[in-house]
Amino acid sequence: MNCEHLRENLYDYLDGSLSPSGKAAAEEHLARCLACRQAVQRESQLAQSLFSRLEQAVETVALDSLTRRRMATAVERKIAQSRERPFVLFWSRLALPFAAAAAILMAAIWMGLHFVAGQNSHLQTARLPRPAGNREVLIHLSYSVPAYTFRKEGNLVVDALTCDTIVADGALLVKN
Repeated sequence: MNCEHLRENLYDYLDGSLSPSGKAAAEEHLARCLACRQAVQRESQLAQSLFSRLEQAVETVALDSLTRRRMATAVERKIAQSRERPFVLFWSRLALPFAAAAAILMAAIWMGLHFVAGQNSHLQTARLPRPAGNREVLIHLSYSVPAYTFRKEGNLVVDALTCDTIVADGALLVKN
């Protein structure tokens, strides 16, 4: 290991996060190089000084019991909310769009069956004289079908909820 390589890995060495072989190479270099030993000593003293100042500053902080209770309550509330949120997000993001699409599909099928029945009775009434009390009602139906999609843009996954509008026109025969 040379001086430049040691300075690049100086904080890893001080934290003890170098690999065993990297640590051995650093210690071998420090045994030979006075400038690097001094740099390690300076950084170590700076870290110790900052630690002791922070420790002194924290010792002087005193919270009354009401403030500690408020902080504990706020933390408990946040923890409870974070436990509820994934369950709510699951249903709102996945199940609700599917439920809405199923409801719209069922409504479309129901309307379609009535259109077919209305068109068949309309054809029959065209051949036969229409009774005086019946009238034809024109229907214009439009509905949206939600579609939940995912796409990947680089390292991000983007989800989108889009709606496709479907339009159906027809006539119903209303009997009085």
